[in-house]
Amino acid sequence: MFSERLKHLIEYLGISITSFEASIGVSKGAIAKPIKNQKTVGVEVLGKILIKYSNVNLEWLVCGVDSMLKDNRDNRQGNIEDHPSENLITITKDEFIELQRKALRQEDRIRELERQVQELGKTN
Repeated sequence: MFSERLKHLIEYLGISITSFEASIGVSKGAIAKPIKNQKTVGVEVLGKILIKYSNVNLEWLVCGVDSMLKDNRDNRQGNIEDHPSENLITITKDEFIELQRKALRQEDRIRELERQVQELGKTN
């Protein structure tokens, strides 16, 4: 689930949610609320995450596919200042929206399967 992956990223960075929010330049609660309510964030917030922490794998964050980081470099402090040429986001808005839709469909499917498992557990 997106919110769990986002929380995992913040834990990996070794900072609080509030510090993470400040590091990407969003208001207090912009990350905490989606994590608490198990929701996704908007495109603008996601873009800010990827600009500050450009080594984070977008497919992992949105869909849970592949690994958390694009490569094996340690990115705990972000690398925006160190590698400005690497900070270009190379995904179109339509591609991003489709990734979000795919992630939501996967989360819906997971919830449905979890519900079915619970029902099977009740009948046995």
